[in-house]
Amino acid sequence: MAGGRLDKIRRTLGGETTLEGAIDAMGREREEQVLERLGDFTDQVVVMVEKLRDVVERFAADRYDELAEAALELDRLESRADDTKESILDRVSLGGVFPIHGADLARLVSSMDSIANLATGAADRISMRRFSLPPDVNDLLVKLAEVDLEAVRVLRSAVFAMGTDLRKVIKLAGRVDKLESEADDVYAAIYRAMFDMDTDFRTFHQLKAIIDRLENIADRCNLIAELLRHMALEYLENE
Repeated sequence: MAGGRLDKIRRTLGGETTLEGAIDAMGREREEQVLERLGDFTDQVVVMVEKLRDVVERFAADRYDELAEAALELDRLESRADDTKESILDRVSLGGVFPIHGADLARLVSSMDSIANLATGAADRISMRRFSLPPDVNDLLVKLAEVDLEAVRVLRSAVFAMGTDLRKVIKLAGRVDKLESEADDVYAAIYRAMFDMDTDFRTFHQLKAIIDRLENIADRCNLIAELLRHMALEYLENE
C-alpha cells in the first residue's frame, strides 16, 4: 500500500528525480526554519552573558542592590531561553530530511543551553553573599566576564554562518579557540591571586565557584565551536 502511494506521488511530481528534488527542498526549508530558531536562541544566550557581565561589573563596584536586580533578570531570561530550546528540540524530533543531521542540531542546542545555565549559576553565586575583593582581582574578574562575552558573540556569528558560509564557520571557530585560551590565562591569574588574599574559607570557596563557572563558559564556547567546525567540514566534503 505504501509503495503504491509513493509511486503515485512520483508520477504526480514527474518521476523519481523530481520527487527526490522535492524531498530535498522540503528538508532544506525545514533546516532553514530550525536554523532561524537556533539563531534566536543563540541571541538569547548572548543577552544572558551580557547580563552576567553587568552582574560582575556591579559586584566589582560594590553595587549590590543593582547586582541583585540583574541576577533576577538573568533568571527570567533563562526561563524564556528554555522555552525557545524546547521549541527547537520539538521541531527537530519531528524528523524529516535535514541536510544538517538532527542529532548534530540537538547537540548544538543542548550545548548552547549549558552556557545559559552557567551564566545563571555564576550570577547566583555572586549574589549569594556580599564580600569585597582587592582591586586587581576585581579587574581580572571583569576581564574574564568580558572574554566570555566576546567568545559567545563570536560563537553566535559562527552559528549564523552555518546557513550561509561554512568556511567562515571554520575561521570563527578558530577565533573562539583563541578566546578560550585567553580566558584560561585570566582564570589562572585570579587563582594565583586568591592564595595571596587575606580572606576566610567561605570567601575563598565562593570566589572559586564563581571563577570556575566563568571559565567554564569559555570552555563550553570552545566545545561548541569545535562541533560547528566538524559539522562544517563534514558538509563541505559532501557538497
